[in-house]
Amino acid sequence: MDELSKALFWAGLVCFLLAGPAGLLLPGLGGLFSTLFFFLLLMAFVRAFSRRLAAREAENAAYLRFLEGRKRAFRAWQDRFRQRKNYRFFRCPGCKAMLRVPRGKGKIHIQCKCGYVLYRKT
Repeated sequence: MDELSKALFWAGLVCFLLAGPAGLLLPGLGGLFSTLFFFLLLMAFVRAFSRRLAAREAENAAYLRFLEGRKRAFRAWQDRFRQRKNYRFFRCPGCKAMLRVPRGKGKIHIQCKCGYVLYRKT
């Protein structure tokens, strides 16, 4: 089983665990989770036993690229969170780059690499 099949399996298992409590609150929601559970589990096993390896590898590679982008964004957020006491972060309206400036300098102008100038209070 590749990473995408494992993710489908675990998502199906979570849906299975949510189907019981959700079914007590709203009967339609429990049925939806049950249906989603069977669909995800079926897809995980179809992918695991498929003979079309090239197609499954392409799907898994696309999933891993998607996941890597989310991990990279989360690590960037963690870094900004750790540095929040010493630095202030601004996004450039021109090129959408993240700009880091030291805190406590008052009102300053910040020039991005693209040439856009921001006037911000730090």
